[in-house]
Amino acid sequence: MKYYIGEYWYMTNSNDAETREFGEKKWNETAKKYGSYFESIKDRLPKKFYKEFDKNKWFHDFHFVNLNITNIGKCKTDVVFTINMDEISYNITFLGTKELIVNIPQTQNWLMGKLTWGYTEFELNDDKSWTIRILCDLDNEINIRFKNIKINKF
Repeated sequence: MKYYIGEYWYMTNSNDAETREFGEKKWNETAKKYGSYFESIKDRLPKKFYKEFDKNKWFHDFHFVNLNITNIGKCKTDVVFTINMDEISYNITFLGTKELIVNIPQTQNWLMGKLTWGYTEFELNDDKSWTIRILCDLDNEINIRFKNIKINKF
């Protein structure tokens, strides 16, 4: 699956009209392809997680409040994000995390001074693990490769 459209996200916010137009065109084309792919894999996500994810518009504009990384032995690591919007808060636990990449560039273009969840893509890997890519704000990105995902509302 190579539908990742993060590279076009930045272009759509360019000051250059030609770059912005190209980015928007490629964003729309790739989003359409990704939409078909996601429809084919979404039922493999845990039902409770998908229900909350979809109900909350894929967590668009939720703020990251906390990140916790726990090694639970024998090379097993869980990553927990605490996110919120208004009065809604969740802990999202990525079980069996194999990779965590958090790109926070020097510009730190965080909306309202908080790291904000933007666009999301899931990929189901050949080994049945998952990859989630989260574009945040204007130039921040989070990638996680994990075995399973759970969610708790509080």
